[in-house]
Amino acid sequence: MTINERLFKVMNDKGISIRELSRRTGITASTISDWNTKHTNPTAEKIPVVCDALGITTSYLLRGKEESKTDYVFTDEEINLIEAFRNTDDGAKKRLLAYFKHMSKKKEG
Repeated sequence: MTINERLFKVMNDKGISIRELSRRTGITASTISDWNTKHTNPTAEKIPVVCDALGITTSYLLRGKEESKTDYVFTDEEINLIEAFRNTDDGAKKRLLAYFKHMSKKKEG
């Protein structure tokens, strides 16, 4: 199940409409509707807001399961880095991954 499918399943199970989620989050109803109709996901900064409004954890929305004590929790800085990485072109992604691999080797040695 994808994030947007899980989101709308939770909304349906809890009887929360798009309009109600919009009221609770401050996110426009058209944006929420787009997640459903265009099969897109909320952006990183909207996920915690949506989860709070629905009374679910981000782990459940993102992965379909609750966090265990061994699960890693991302910092805001790490989330921003992931978002930036996702928004770069494929060539830049390859260069960044090569750079990180090179840097991790330096750290080990």
